[in-house]
Amino acid sequence: MASRPASVQHRFGARVRELRLASGLTQEDLAEHCGLFRTYMSRIETGVANPTLAMIEALATSLGVSIAELFPEPEARPAARSAAKAGSRGKVR
Repeated sequence: MASRPASVQHRFGARVRELRLASGLTQEDLAEHCGLFRTYMSRIETGVANPTLAMIEALATSLGVSIAELFPEPEARPAARSAAKAGSRGKVR
């Protein structure tokens, strides 16, 4: 059985954690820069919290990246599903 793709919140949180660690910051440091509690930062990184756009902007600014860089590339769609959809759009003769 195929595993379900990670939710956007989980992928976003993992990316924030990756960038935070690369910057040498602790959760507490980043939370303080963003005006958040450390526990909320933990919830963002674990994909539990759903931050507002203002929080996303504060995270990007504090990490020195663009907002777009906080979002990882979407997971690839399974090839079989895409091929099945493409096959259903065949030419009518």
